[in-house]
Amino acid sequence: MVRLRFGLMTLLLLAATWRFTRGGGWMWAPLLVSGLLVALVDTIGPDETSDLSASPPWSLNPWLFLTLPILLLMHVQLWWMAGSGDALGLGARLLRIGGPDLFAARLVTGPWSWLGAILSCGFLTAAAGTTVGHELVHRTRQPVHMLWGRWLLALTFDASFAIEHVHGHHAKVSTFEDPASARRGERVYGFILRSTLGQLRSAWKLESQRLARKGQPTWSRHNRFLRGWLMSVAWAGLAFLLGGWTALGFFTATALWGKAVLEIINYIEHYGLVRLPGSRVEPRHSWNSNAWMSSTILYHLTRHSDHHAEGGKPFWRLRPLPGAPMLPAGYMGMLIVALVPPWFEGLMKPRLAAWDLRHASGEEQMKAKEENLRAGWGSIG
Repeated sequence: MVRLRFGLMTLLLLAATWRFTRGGGWMWAPLLVSGLLVALVDTIGPDETSDLSASPPWSLNPWLFLTLPILLLMHVQLWWMAGSGDALGLGARLLRIGGPDLFAARLVTGPWSWLGAILSCGFLTAAAGTTVGHELVHRTRQPVHMLWGRWLLALTFDASFAIEHVHGHHAKVSTFEDPASARRGERVYGFILRSTLGQLRSAWKLESQRLARKGQPTWSRHNRFLRGWLMSVAWAGLAFLLGGWTALGFFTATALWGKAVLEIINYIEHYGLVRLPGSRVEPRHSWNSNAWMSSTILYHLTRHSDHHAEGGKPFWRLRPLPGAPMLPAGYMGMLIVALVPPWFEGLMKPRLAAWDLRHASGEEQMKAKEENLRAGWGSIG
C-alpha cells in the first residue's frame, strides 16, 4: 500500500486531462486544485520519512513510464482544441464512441480560459514530465529509460538537461561555476534566464567535448544536444498537425512555462549554499524537504540532499536525511514564496545563517561571508 501512493501523480494527470475536455473555466482547475491541494497537505500533513530501499523496481517503475502516454494524451487533446477543424477526425471519432464532446469544449474556451490551459498544462508537464524525466536520465546505463526521459524533457525544450544536469550540475553544484545554483540575494526572475542560458551553453560544451574525445564531428547525428532539439521539433510538428499555428503557439507557451517552473525549483533547491570547487559534494549542499505530498507526487525529488550525495540512486532508495538543511515548507509552498522575492529572502536568510554556523566547513564559512557582502546583506548571523 505504501508504494501505491506514488500513483497520486498519475491520478492527478488523468483528472486534469478529463477536466480539460470540458473547456472554459475548467482549464484553470488543474493548476488551482493541484497547487492548493499539495500546499495544504504539505502544511498540515506529516513528514514523509518512509524507507522504500528494499522495494523491487517493478513495483514503482510503472508509475514513471505511465507519465509520457498520459501527458501525450493531455497535450494532443489541447493541441486539437486549439485548432479550428477536426484534424485526423479525432473529434468525430470520440463522439462516435461516446467520448467527450471536444467541439463543444472548444466553443466555450476563450482567451482567458486558454491562459488557464497554458498555466495548468505547463505546470503539470513540469511537475510530472520533468520530474520523471529527471529520474530516468540519471539511469545512464539503461538506454531505454534515458530515451523515455528525454522525450518527456523535450516537451519543455529541455532534452539537453540529460547532458548538463547529469554531467555538469551534479559536478559543480553550489559553486559559482554551476548555472543552476542560485546565489545569495539573487532573485528568481533573473535566475530563470541566467540558469537557462547557462545550462544550454554548458550542455553544448560538454557534448562537444564528448564527441571530440571520440573523434566524432560536432555537427552530426551523434550529437545528443542536436538530437534533443529535434525531439522538441517533433512535438512541435505534431502540435501543428493537430491545430495549426494556434496549437504551435500553445505548445511553445506551455513548454516555456514548464521550463520556468523547473528553474524555480532549481532556484529553491540550492539557494545561497556554497561549496568550494573540487570539494566533495555532501548532503549539506542541497536544501531538503520531507513534506509528505510534495515528496510523494514528485517521486522523492524533495529528498534532494541524498540525491546529490549519490546521484545514481533510484528515487525509492533516497533517504529523508532529517539532519540535512531543511526548507521551511514543501516544494509547492516554496515555489509560491519564491515568486515574491522579499518574502522568500526573509524566510531564507535565517536558514542560511544557521547553515553557515552548523553545516558549512571553515572555508565555506569564509566564502559565505563574501557572498553575504556581495549580496549587500552584511552579517546575517
